[in-house]
Amino acid sequence: MSTSAHCKQWLELPEEAISVDNVKNILGAIPDDAWVAAAVADKTVDKVDVQRALLALGLEKTVPALERSRKAVVYLEGPIDGDDDPADPDTQLKQSSLVRHFATHTTDELLCHLRAVLLERLDRLETYVEISRQLSKGKQNQSNEAEDGWDDLDPWEETRDADYGVGREGVGYDIILPVSLSSFLRRPLLHTALHFALNLHFEALATLLQRHAKSLAAHRLYILQAIPDHVHPSEFLTLLPAIDPSTESEAAAPHIPWRDSQDWTETEECTSAFSQQKVLAASTPLSSAHSISEVSQWYRDRIHQTDSTGLVDVALALVQHGASQGVPDLDELGEELGLLARLVYDAPRPVDDIQEDGWTLSRWSSLDPLSVLRAYLAYSTPESIADNIRRLAMPYLFVLESRAERAGTADPGIVHRVFYKYLLQTELHITAAIFSSSKPTLPIAERLIKNDEDMARLALACLYGSDNLTDWKIMSQMFECLPEWTEVNEEDGDEANTTLLSLGDFVTPSTSRPRCSPQELFLFFSPLPASAYVHLESGEILARWNVPAPLRWFLQSANNEEQQRSWATRMSRRAGSGGDEPESEEDWLELLDDMLKLVGGGEGALRVTRIFFSGLLSSGNFRVAKSVLRKSRTPYLSNPQVVEDQVLASSREFYDNASSGNSIKCLSVAGPSPTIQREREFIEATSRICSFNVVSRQGIPISPIEIRLVKDRLTLIARVLSSTEDAYKHSKVILDLMHKLGYRDDVAAEVRVQAMLAEAALQAEDFLVAGETAERMVDIVRKLSTASPTSGDAESEKEAKEVCWHSCFQLGRQTEFHDVDTKLRLLGHALELCPSEHLLDVLSVWRKLEGESLVTRREDMATREENAKRQRQAPPSATASFRTSLQDLQLGTSTGITGPDAAAAAALASRTFKTVAANFPFSVRGRHSEEGKDSWDGGSVGNENEGPGADVSGHAKQAFARGIGWLIGADEE
Repeated sequence: MSTSAHCKQWLELPEEAISVDNVKNILGAIPDDAWVAAAVADKTVDKVDVQRALLALGLEKTVPALERSRKAVVYLEGPIDGDDDPADPDTQLKQSSLVRHFATHTTDELLCHLRAVLLERLDRLETYVEISRQLSKGKQNQSNEAEDGWDDLDPWEETRDADYGVGREGVGYDIILPVSLSSFLRRPLLHTALHFALNLHFEALATLLQRHAKSLAAHRLYILQAIPDHVHPSEFLTLLPAIDPSTESEAAAPHIPWRDSQDWTETEECTSAFSQQKVLAASTPLSSAHSISEVSQWYRDRIHQTDSTGLVDVALALVQHGASQGVPDLDELGEELGLLARLVYDAPRPVDDIQEDGWTLSRWSSLDPLSVLRAYLAYSTPESIADNIRRLAMPYLFVLESRAERAGTADPGIVHRVFYKYLLQTELHITAAIFSSSKPTLPIAERLIKNDEDMARLALACLYGSDNLTDWKIMSQMFECLPEWTEVNEEDGDEANTTLLSLGDFVTPSTSRPRCSPQELFLFFSPLPASAYVHLESGEILARWNVPAPLRWFLQSANNEEQQRSWATRMSRRAGSGGDEPESEEDWLELLDDMLKLVGGGEGALRVTRIFFSGLLSSGNFRVAKSVLRKSRTPYLSNPQVVEDQVLASSREFYDNASSGNSIKCLSVAGPSPTIQREREFIEATSRICSFNVVSRQGIPISPIEIRLVKDRLTLIARVLSSTEDAYKHSKVILDLMHKLGYRDDVAAEVRVQAMLAEAALQAEDFLVAGETAERMVDIVRKLSTASPTSGDAESEKEAKEVCWHSCFQLGRQTEFHDVDTKLRLLGHALELCPSEHLLDVLSVWRKLEGESLVTRREDMATREENAKRQRQAPPSATASFRTSLQDLQLGTSTGITGPDAAAAAALASRTFKTVAANFPFSVRGRHSEEGKDSWDGGSVGNENEGPGADVSGHAKQAFARGIGWLIGADEE
């Protein structure tokens, strides 16, 4: 077969069909060395034995060209080697001769270049085989550790290798390699190294760096940076850079090449000749060690990059390894990471806490020491706080102290200062646990707070600066842990009292400082006051009765009597309204004992007892209140006037809160007295007023407090009369209401009320009731005038007369009121009572009414005479019929006529008799006679309409007897 046929057959041969025999029989039969070497360089396969055969054949074809090129070099003093200095003139002479040779024999140049490429590819093949063996050995070790029998359960065992395209023949063919052989041979070594680093193939990467250090040493740090941040340094410790103290640079990495010496085609002499002819050669960069600063910076960058992902343990392990390898400038960084790792991994965390805090070195560095301490102890419990302080907080504080010393700014007080600041700001139950671990009875080495005075000042600052109102048991435990400091000399005692006085002003809130912090109080407690336990006991008493106060309140109110009285009032009131309300008498007496315990004795005990009794009354437990008054334990309530004043105050409080029932019951606690009776009547009047639906505003009933605040309570009666149409008919009820409103003996007030009744009747056009009421007013005024005059009575009389004549005058001038006689009589009363300046006004009205009355009466008399004349001329039957009708009209009620007919008949009879009486002359200026009221034979008509007076009655009777008596059956009487 010809050469061209072999070349064509090789080129058409599929890659998977290439075998060792094909390499020998087809490619080896081609005589063209350059074509064969180029074909070998162009072909890569994934089978190790085939690839090895290809490389062996290619290298064999380059040997003749290698020999020719070496012979072409000018020999001066010795053979050519790779150690010649390129700047030496002899070396330059050798290179120039080699360049001329390559220029005239391009095939030799190509073959030398291909030889260098194939040699480098052969080295890679050996590396690949070694990596395969390492991986195979690792897999075999893992299989030995597994339990027997698991392989039989794997149904994919037979097909697993086939799935990845790997056969069982040859070295390393039964495992999964990071890359295929062909890719490994063709891809740049740097790319392969980065691939190994990224995919965590550390053994393969180590082998690659060892066998090809000449090409990869300069990129070592760049390759290591490609390893993912989450990988722990312990997995690739041998790859990490180290420092060689002797050279003060990076320690040289182990370099184990496959060949002990370079081939001539790989020397600088030969590769430089390639470059001059612009023929690409294999990349062979020189190896250079990194400086200390470069290695240190790489470690720092890697640490910060790892820390930014929250992997504090990985960053800490990296910095520890770097420090162990002599890398400088990592001590402080390692110290910070060590403290941060304690926070992240050793500090307590809640069991159900699934959120990450996101701790990083940058966040840690931004915190002040107090914030770090809080983070360490954030989830500590009273049971674990002492251990956490010793294990986490104190080491951190000691690091701060030593760091300050190293910086030349020693601060020996930083440990106590930061720890005390934390203690003053933490919760009381945690503080109590810390004090419990600092008891003076413990050995000094075990105490968290070793100074007794500092401990006492801290406790006082925490307690007086706290807003806690419930944990009094915890506060008591804190006091029990404190050392004794009650024995003070006189000078210190005065200074302590001065401290308490100044503290009272200091803890009082202001606009500039709403609240005093425990840190500020800590500075004040020197010397220590001895009254702290008394305040604590008092605080427990207040909390027991539902009026808790922060401990600093006792400092604020030490010299504030008003504030203390206010709190005592709250104590007595809330004790009856809280969840633990006193029920029995003993409970209330226990409250009194506690209140007396708070003030001691003297005048304060008297005031507190009164406050207590007021609270007892406000609770509505009047039975207990009566019993307490009888107890010998309450001597401060022996004064009846004091009791009465408090009972009245409590009753009015009930009244003002619209609880009239309790207000009346409250009055029963005190003994009977005029004041109590007046208050009781006023409450009853209030209830009566509310029953009349009096409103304060539209749709809103009047409240008891509004009734009490009315200055003129008689206006309430006017509102009652205006709110109820027929209220004026119940004059006795209205007058009783006036008496209970506080006007029992006030004649002027009674006259005003009568005037209101008359006005209400007038508005309802009930003139009969209005007239009767006006007559009663006149009687009251006349009785008042006959009484013995005094300065007060004169004023009341004047006021009563003013009201009375006005009412009579208004009723007498009403045009709708047709009872002229009554109107004339009322106007006469008005003339009698009105001031002189009003006489003319009243008199003019009276004369006008009198003139109109005379004209009307004359006309009526003429009409009656005419009717009488006609009746005399009429037949007897007609007269008898008229008389019978008149009697029916007069006696309707007695003959069985009832209802509206009886009323109409009575009215008709009345008008008839008035018309008859009007024809007789009489004087209307006479006094009204009580005897003439019922002069109409006791009939119903006479009862309903009063006669015009004694004269009018007399003239009417004479008229009946002389003129028309026969008309109404007078002879039958």
